[in-house]
Amino acid sequence: MLIDVTRVMYNGMNVWPGDIPFQQVSKQFGKFTSSSVTMSLHTGTHMDAPRHRFKHGKSIDEIFPVIVPALVKKEGNPAGKAVLLDRPVTVSQAEEFVKGGIVLIGTTSMSIDYGESLEAHEVLLGAGIPVIENLELDSVPPGDYIVMAFPLKFFMADGSPVRVILAERSQDIFSFLQEGNDD
Repeated sequence: MLIDVTRVMYNGMNVWPGDIPFQQVSKQFGKFTSSSVTMSLHTGTHMDAPRHRFKHGKSIDEIFPVIVPALVKKEGNPAGKAVLLDRPVTVSQAEEFVKGGIVLIGTTSMSIDYGESLEAHEVLLGAGIPVIENLELDSVPPGDYIVMAFPLKFFMADGSPVRVILAERSQDIFSFLQEGNDD
């Protein structure tokens, strides 16, 4: 089974205090509809690139889409894996994740940091580890998954909206590709 853990974006949605509000406008062109969007690259479920905190850090267009094993809402050996949590992390937790060999971290929170702290951002992005914020994990049981995260390829950008999909097993991905999606 595949699970989409990306939040839906809509007019009036919550954004980081002081950030650019999300606005989608549609226009009819004959028989076609065309829409435009105004938003921060850090709206909804999004990925922070190291450039978000470090001027010379890797930008979002330099981050390849991520497809790796993931620990979701559980403890374990993070080496070579993503860790997706239903909470922010402290600076000491961020340091442990870096030492443990994490390749990606995500949270349901609007920020990986608690409160107004920037320390977890600094530790993780400083180590070149992308951060995904504002995931929708409410209905996902703790466990081992495969995470697939696809940021948009904005040139030299500090972040991007990202579509994040979890698979319970690699066979679920292959089944989806063979059978197609009827939704």
